[in-house]
Amino acid sequence: MLPTPLNKEEHASLRVTLPRNARYGATQQVAALQAVEFPEVAVTYPIIFVEGPRGLTPCALLGLEQGRNQYVTRDGDWRPHTYRPASVRAYPFFPVEEEDGEMTVYIDADYDGWSTVEGDRLFEDDGSLTPFLAERVEFLRQCAWEAQRTRNFTKELLRLDLLKQQTLTVTPAGGDTVQIGEYWAVDEERLKEIGTGDPLADLISLNLKGYLKLIHTHLISLQNLTGLYSELAND
Repeated sequence: MLPTPLNKEEHASLRVTLPRNARYGATQQVAALQAVEFPEVAVTYPIIFVEGPRGLTPCALLGLEQGRNQYVTRDGDWRPHTYRPASVRAYPFFPVEEEDGEMTVYIDADYDGWSTVEGDRLFEDDGSLTPFLAERVEFLRQCAWEAQRTRNFTKELLRLDLLKQQTLTVTPAGGDTVQIGEYWAVDEERLKEIGTGDPLADLISLNLKGYLKLIHTHLISLQNLTGLYSELAND
């Protein structure tokens, strides 16, 4: 990936053909998530926390092998009826929050769908956004807003010492427990300690902010590890 800020001078004649399938994501092992996506994501993917440029970030675990997305078929398509995270749908665009709090639209200059003759135009002749790009920018703004809310959620987990680097494991039916790898996840024992504290201010705060629901959704989603492992073992 080659992150490049989008601007109307340098990219005045740029056009794009969006991905028609997911082949570009076939080697993507994780996808960054917004907290608002947890309920839909947890149906299919394990939700883990991964170290990134801005600290720990919740992500959908797409595969158990480095460089492989198990949710992309050999034909390059996502499995039918599989939810695609917003970070995947935004590609090859993505938002970057600058130090002043403003959002800048970046593109992956390495994406092979850029052209000056084919695809959707990004800018009009007068330099204004085309309807196509305006729609994408609005989507990215929503993503940036939700990303900030997600960071607030993660900061609260860290403040309460709820996130712990641990070894995720699966136990196939009739088989021995298998270690998957080291990832960050909510420490259930620490969560129980908060639930027995006096007063219960932290637990009440988590509930009022909607964070308690997110925590339990994350923990339930880890059950999807067994399915991923079984598919990999039978591949």
